[in-house]
Amino acid sequence: MKNNNMHKLGWVYLSIFLIVSLLLCTVGYFYNKASAPPTSAEQTSNYLTVLPQKTPEKAVNTDLLTNKKVTNSALSSSEGKYQRVIMTRPQWKLQGEFREHFKRLQAAANDGDNEAKYIIATNLRYCLSAPIDDNALQAELEQISQYSDVGEAADRKIEKFDYCKGINSIERHQFYAYLEDAAKNGFVAAQESFVNLTAEFFMKSQGFSTLKRAEFIKKRDNFNKQKIVFLEYAAQHGSEKALISLSNVYYSQQLGEKSFAKSYALNRLIMEITDNNDIYNRYAWFEQRQYPQLSESELASANEIIEQWSAIINKNGTVYPHD
Repeated sequence: MKNNNMHKLGWVYLSIFLIVSLLLCTVGYFYNKASAPPTSAEQTSNYLTVLPQKTPEKAVNTDLLTNKKVTNSALSSSEGKYQRVIMTRPQWKLQGEFREHFKRLQAAANDGDNEAKYIIATNLRYCLSAPIDDNALQAELEQISQYSDVGEAADRKIEKFDYCKGINSIERHQFYAYLEDAAKNGFVAAQESFVNLTAEFFMKSQGFSTLKRAEFIKKRDNFNKQKIVFLEYAAQHGSEKALISLSNVYYSQQLGEKSFAKSYALNRLIMEITDNNDIYNRYAWFEQRQYPQLSESELASANEIIEQWSAIINKNGTVYPHD
């Protein structure tokens, strides 16, 4: 009887041992699964859930960019305030001889084409210094025969003669009429051409050198005033050439009161619109030299000019870079 009881008790202990073992195995299985490294699919899913989402970049408006570019400083800002479009000047130098194109351009100019007027004006002015005939060419070649670079100088002289032949002296001197007309009509490339047009050259080329003194002075002064008007209009349309020329004129105290403040303001505007590092550095240096010399009233005037002109340039939305 005692043996039977011991036998039964052994089976009970064995059953308990098996049950406990089974429970331990089950717990160990689930523990290992939970602590095991995730699969590649699980890794990707977990990574994407914590990856910060990028805000899509705002697309640049390209509607205005045909054959043009937008300055680095003036791409659409987050507020979308303005764009400055880089403008290209017309190619005035033409293939072959200029007379081959002259009549066609004259017809376009007569129809009000300001670009045609500008191209005619620039070519006629270029031809103004070209030899008018073979005799004049030979005389000029003799003059340059002593140059150290006589070969290159002679080639340039002959090339210019060939390009301009067939355009008579009267036609060549008409350059100013075409240029002035295009400038008055707001053609910026024509307006900024006045940068290199001095009063002395204007008076001589247009036959005003022999005027009586009072009339001569009046004609010259009217030219200078008109030149400033053209340059200011071009500058307010982003012409770097015009801004630089005006800054130089004001700095030399040639134009009325507050010239120094105006020169400082224009230097700041040049720095604002240019993408040319050399120009920026040059006018930053000028600005740093001028600043300590400004009085409080001059600085206030300069800041007012900067604010007004910057708003106008931004509104017009164009830039004509310096060559």
